[in-house]
Amino acid sequence: MFASRKWACLALAFVLTFTSARVFGQAAAVGESGAAGDATPLTTKDGVQLQLTYLPSAVRKGTPQAKQVTPVVLLHDYKSSHAALMSLAAKLQAVGAEPSAKIAFAVVLVDLRAHGASNKLISPQGEALELDAAKLNKEGFYAMASLDMEAVRHFLVDKNDEGELNLNKLCIVGSGMGASVGVNWALQDWTAPPLALGKQGQDVKGLVLVSPQWSFNGLSMQDAMKFAPLKKNVAWLLVCGEQDAKAKTDCNRIQKQLERFHPDTAKSGTKQSSGLLVEMQPSALQGDMLLSKLGDTIEPAIVKFLTKSVAATQYPWTNRRGKLP
Repeated sequence: MFASRKWACLALAFVLTFTSARVFGQAAAVGESGAAGDATPLTTKDGVQLQLTYLPSAVRKGTPQAKQVTPVVLLHDYKSSHAALMSLAAKLQAVGAEPSAKIAFAVVLVDLRAHGASNKLISPQGEALELDAAKLNKEGFYAMASLDMEAVRHFLVDKNDEGELNLNKLCIVGSGMGASVGVNWALQDWTAPPLALGKQGQDVKGLVLVSPQWSFNGLSMQDAMKFAPLKKNVAWLLVCGEQDAKAKTDCNRIQKQLERFHPDTAKSGTKQSSGLLVEMQPSALQGDMLLSKLGDTIEPAIVKFLTKSVAATQYPWTNRRGKLP
C-alpha cells in the first residue's frame, strides 16, 4: 500500500511539473502587452540553442494576400531580451487584423545568443554549456550577425514557402546592439551571391535602427556604409535620444552616409519620399530603455514607416525551396 501511495505521489508530482512547464512556456511567449506568440527553439550551426517567438499575421496562408505579408524581425539591445520589444510586436501584428487584409505584418522576435532564453550551447561532444552576455567576445558578437541571423532566416524561408509571408519584403528593427546585428546581417543579405536556380539575398527592404552605434564590440557600420546597393535600395529609419552627445553623433554620422542615396527632391524639383527618416527624441535614454520610456511615440512611428516604405509596396513572391503551397 505504501508503494502504491508513493507511485501515486510521484505521478501527481510529474503531472504538476509538466503542467507548470506548459504554463511557463506559454507565459514566456507573452509580453506585457498581452500579445502571445509561438515559441520555437532554433539551433545555430555552432550549437547555440536560440529561442524564437513568432507572431503570425491573421491573413490565411496560401492566399495572394498572405504572399504580400511583410515579415519583421525585432532584435533587442545588449543584456536585454525579446520581451523588451513585445509591445512593438503587438502593434505590428495588429495591422491587418482581418484575414482578408491587404497590408499585414508577421513578427519574429529572437533572444540573441547569451541573452534571455538563448543561454545554452551544445558542444560537439554533446555537453551543455552556459552562455553569459557579459563574457561574450568579438567572435560572439560576429556570430550573432551571421549564425544567429542565418538560423532566423531559415525559419522565415519555411514560412515563406508555406505561403504565409513574403521573405522578399523582409524588415529588421534593431535596438542598440540589435541595430548593429541587423545592419551587419543586412550587408550579408545584400552581398550574397545569386543562385543558379531560385532567389538568394537582397531580401531586406527596411531597416529601423534605434540608437545605432558606429561600432559596437567589433560590429561596425563601416562596411555597410561602403556598400551603395544596401544604402540605396533599403528604406532606413534612424531613432535616437538627442540628449546623449555620443549617440547623437553616431546617428548623424550614419544619416550623412545615407542622405545622398535618398534625396527628398526629384531631379524635376518635385518633393518625393526619400526612403530615409530620422527621429530625434527629447531624451538621453537609448536602445530598449528609450523604447520603453517613449514607446507611445516611437512605436507608432515605426509601424507607420514600415507600412508606408515596405508593406504598402507589392514585391514578387518566390518559392525558395520545397513544394509550392
